Amino acid sequence: QAGSATAMTPEQARTNAQQWLNVYLPGTTAAEEVDIFYGYYTVHVMKDGHVYNMLSVNGYSGAIWYHTWHGDFITLKEMEK
Repeated sequence: QAGSATAMTPEQARTNAQQWLNVYLPGTTAAEEVDIFYGYYTVHVMKDGHVYNMLSVNGYSGAIWYHTWHGDFITLKEMEK
């Protein structure tokens, strides 16, 4: 499984994300589902029940990387495997 060698669990990553959001984006929440990648996790940021943006959590240090480079969130499209 991707990300399985990280020091942090997906639940810990979500907790770190929510703590960061509480300080820097009050009124937003970390989505329940955490996407696992090699070395980091990505979490959707929710506001008023909708995806607002996303952030990544380093799976080793817990550092947050808020995604600002792609502009406003428009829609989410799931791709079939």
